[in-house]
Amino acid sequence: MEPTEYRALNPDGKAIVKAAEYLPPHETVSADYPYQLITGRTLFHFHTRTKTGRVPQLQQAAPEVWVEMSGADAERHGWHEGDVLAVCTPRGRVRARLRVGGIRPGVVFLPFHYGYWDTEGHAPADGLGRAANELTVTDRDPASKQPLFKSGAARLERIALADGVPAAAPTNTASAPSSPAVPDTVGGPAGTAHETTEAQA
Repeated sequence: MEPTEYRALNPDGKAIVKAAEYLPPHETVSADYPYQLITGRTLFHFHTRTKTGRVPQLQQAAPEVWVEMSGADAERHGWHEGDVLAVCTPRGRVRARLRVGGIRPGVVFLPFHYGYWDTEGHAPADGLGRAANELTVTDRDPASKQPLFKSGAARLERIALADGVPAAAPTNTASAPSSPAVPDTVGGPAGTAHETTEAQA
C-alpha cells in the first residue's frame, strides 16, 4: 500500500486497527489436564533474566518461578499459599510454589523468565524443571511462523506443603496474593532512588 492510499483510508493519520478472527486455543482442557495454562511476564524481569537476574534488587524481588491459581481452585484442592506443586502438561513438568491470587478460576499462570542459565549444569537438578516454555504448545502461527509459547492444558499435583514459606511472586503486581499475611515484595535499599529537583534544593 502506498502512503497516499493509506492516508486516503484514514485522513486523520491515526493507526488503522482491524479485528482478527478468533482462533480457539491449540490445546484445550480435558479430564486429564483440567486447567488452561498461560505464561507471561512479571514486572521485575525481562525475558530469561540473563540481565535482570544479575541485578540483586530485581532478583531479590522475584527470585524464583511460581504458579498462580485462583482462591476458589486452591480451596477446592485443599492447597495453600506456598505449597510446592508440579505443573504438568503432555510435554513436561515444572516445580513451583503456589501463589493463591485473583486469577480467573480454571486458569493457572506461570512466568516464563526462569530458565537454567544460572543453575549448575544449566539444567534442572532433579528432573523437575522451572522453565515455562517446556510446558507450552510448540505449534507455530501459520503466517508469522512465531511459536505459540503462551498456553497449554495443564494439571497440578502437590509435591510438598508450604511450611510457612510463601511463593516468591511479587505482591505489588498482577500476582498479588489473596492473603494479607504474605510479606510485601522488597528489592533491598540499594534498589531505591531518591531525587530532588532544583526547586526542592
